[in-house]
This record gives sequence, C-alpha cells and structure tokens, in this order.
Amino acid sequence: MASCPISMTDGAALILSQEISRQSLPPDHAFAVTLRHLLSRGGDFWTSGQWMTERAGGSDVANTESWATRSPVANRDGGEKVVEEGEYLIRGFKFFSSATDANVALMLAKTEPAGKLSTFLAPLRLTSPPSPAEQTTTNGIRIHRLKTKLGTKELPTAELVLHDTRAHLVGELDKGVATIAPLLNITRTHTFIGSLGGWRRALSIAQGFARARTTVGEPLWLIPMHLRVLAELEGRHRAAMEVAFCTVGVMGVVENGHSPAEGVKVQHLPRPGLEATTVFRTLTALSKAVVSKMSIAGIQECQEALGGVGYMDEADEPEFNVSRILRNTLVNSIWEGTTNVLASEFVRFLVKDAGRNLAVFAGWVERVIGLLAPGEMRDTLAASWAAWRGRVDVSNSNKEKVKVESVLADGRRAMFTLAWILCGILLVLDAQRDGDGITGEIARRWVLQGEIGVGDAVWREIVFPRAATAVDEESIRWDCRIVWGEELPAVAVGHRSMKL
Repeated sequence: MASCPISMTDGAALILSQEISRQSLPPDHAFAVTLRHLLSRGGDFWTSGQWMTERAGGSDVANTESWATRSPVANRDGGEKVVEEGEYLIRGFKFFSSATDANVALMLAKTEPAGKLSTFLAPLRLTSPPSPAEQTTTNGIRIHRLKTKLGTKELPTAELVLHDTRAHLVGELDKGVATIAPLLNITRTHTFIGSLGGWRRALSIAQGFARARTTVGEPLWLIPMHLRVLAELEGRHRAAMEVAFCTVGVMGVVENGHSPAEGVKVQHLPRPGLEATTVFRTLTALSKAVVSKMSIAGIQECQEALGGVGYMDEADEPEFNVSRILRNTLVNSIWEGTTNVLASEFVRFLVKDAGRNLAVFAGWVERVIGLLAPGEMRDTLAASWAAWRGRVDVSNSNKEKVKVESVLADGRRAMFTLAWILCGILLVLDAQRDGDGITGEIARRWVLQGEIGVGDAVWREIVFPRAATAVDEESIRWDCRIVWGEELPAVAVGHRSMKL
C-alpha cells in the first residue's frame, strides 16, 4: 500500500544509520536511540513519518513555508542524547502528512540566515515530567483536519499545524534535500513493489474467477479472447517485475558498496561506485513511474475480467475485492512524485552536465546488451537503444544537436520508451539464463511482435517498428502455457471459441 509507514520507517532508518556512521555518534545519541527503536522487532518498535508537502509547494519543496529556529534545551551538557530534546523549534503547516500516528517524523524546514532547507527529526509526543508520574503530550503538533481520500483509508493522512515542534537537525545545515533524498529512493521502491503486489493479487483473483466461471456453456478460462487478455497481463506483469527487481538489485549494490558474488546471474548489475549510483538514480524514477502506471492499467483489466463482480466494493468479500485494490493502487502514480515530476527528474538527471550521466548510464546498458545471445532479439534491442539514445543525447558529439527543452517536453515518452527497452533486455537475459520457454515466449512477443508493452506513451517508431504477427493456433497454445502453465485442452466449438 502506498504511504505505508513501513516504507517511511525503512527510509528513516537508512538516513539515521548513515548519519551515525558519518559523525561516529555514540550509542546514547538521540539518532542511535531512535534507530534501535526503528529496527526493533519487539514491543518497543517505532514507526516514522515523512512530512514534506506544504500548501504552497506540492512537489516543489523549495516553496516550503515551515521555519526552524535554533533554541537548545537549557542545562544540557551539549550532547543530543535525548530524543525529545532537539535543539530546534519548528513552526509551519504540513499539507499531506501520512503516518500521523507514528512515533517520529522526518521533515523539511527552512533555517536562518540563508533561508535554505534542512532536514529534521522530531518525536510526535513528549513525556513530561519523567517517571513515576509520566504524562504524554503532543510535541507542538495539532491536527488541523484529516484528509478524505479515494483509497488507502486505513492510513490516516492529515493537515498538521506545527507550533514550536522540538526537533533535531539531521545532516548538514541548508542541505535538506540532499539529506532526505535517500528516503525518497526507499519509499519510491516500496511504492513500485507494492504496485506489483497489488497487481499480482488482482491477476490471481481474475484467474481464479476464470477457472470457476462458465459462460454460454463454455469455461471462461478456455475462451481464446479471454485467455489472450490474461496472457498479455501476465506478460506485462513479468516485464514490470524484471525492471522493478533489477532496480532493487542495483539498490543493494549502492547500499553495500559491492556487487553480490560474481557469476552469470549477476553480470547485468552495474559496477559499484559512480556507475551503480547513476543507474540507481535513473531506474528509481523510471520504475516508480512506469510500474505504477502499468499496475493501474493492469488492475483495471483484472477488474473488468470479473464483469460486474469486479466493480463491487464489498468489505466482507476481500477475496474478490479488486475495486479496493484499484483504489489503493491509484495513489501510487502520485505519492512520492507524479509521472510528470519523475519524468522531469529522469530527463534532467540524464542530460545534466551535457549528458555526462547519460554516458555513464549508456555504458551499463550497452554492456548488458552485450550479454545477450546473438540473434534477432539482441539486434532489435540494440537498434532501439541506439535510436533512443540519439533522441536524448544533448552532448556536443551528437551530430543532430538535441535541445534539452525538447527532451524535457517529451519526457514521458523518453522514460516509457527506455522502460520498454530495459524490460525487453531483462526478459531476454532472463530467458537465456534459465532456459525457460514461457519467459522466452514473453520476451519474443515483447521485443519482436509489439503485442505487449508499457502503454501508449512511447516513441512508437522505436517501440513498434515491426508489424504485429497474426494470432494463430500455436500462439493460443502459448497463451495457455503463459497463464496456466499447462497445455491447452480441446475446446468445444462455440461462437466465442475455436476448435484446435
């Protein structure tokens, strides 16, 4: 589920662990104490919120109106050892604040004298006075109102007024965006993995329904048109999983500073250092945007596959409630960056410094293409990649000079087209590594036939340069293998089916 406290807690734990390591902080420091609670598996486990959005800014965090003033607690020994005794007081208004029932929250606020953003850690409640007569009070935080949302209703989202909220500075002063950025990578990763999970659940419901349903005297799961829809959904989900979990693998390289044990199964991962961080920054934006969009479209198809049953929103029938899955997944294309915001980040990052990041990213892509077995699919993907790179290369070495403005204006198509290329590369690599016939068939349809893909927001001359192949008996047999993992049985003659 989007906005899940677990994703924000995961991100907060990463940031605090990095800060503890950077400053060599002692075990009794507020950050170390908080981290132990965030990582605990016992009853003292804490969750963390992440409050950035304000009325004036949305994704434009530079318009943050919250301010933090340094005001150390009196009679302190100078060390930030108490979680409740941060050295800053924050005043402001947060417009979308998820996890309002968390224990702590990371937030952005401006600081004097430069008026730039810094990152702060604040507990949501204070305990005063100390035991034995403990009383818990809010840390200067008042709920202005709870939000009424389309989905994710189980998670409270609120507008919050901050009045002298005591908080700790995290990272360096005036470098708040850079400090909190790793949290965004974590929450975006949780978002696209959650989207895949919701989609898989909806697809399983649609398949279970098809197995049990008979229409006009025919088993729904054997009707060729319905079988083809399910096969296309399986293919898209498999492709989305490829790029999503490749991104997770790259995250592991970035966080651990090294690749897994060398071997054929990990040759496609980037090298630690600049290449890994460049690839991860690119793939995080791409995967979050593209997988979220693909999942919404995929879940809607699953809803339709159930007919009227799919449109029902029965709380007491969760086994069929695709409507709830759809409602909860819709936010994933908005939470932590809309598609346009991510496409803009994606393009700006790659074209930065006359395309230097693009050159690093291209080195990785071309090395992975080199891992593919010679043949039509590798040639097709190599040609598509070369065409894509030519469309976005803003370096002076490009014979047809590309303007940054034109790439930004068409940022969605640039991002979704690259996603199609990467999904194709990873599908082919997966099929040849494992020798799996079903993955190989999905890869063939993806790369050579253009039957399944990431959607319409692509450069069509790159993604669909070939004519689609007509459906024949053998392709229907493959549909059955893809969806059900078994051979297609004989089908009774009917107005919607065909005899094979």
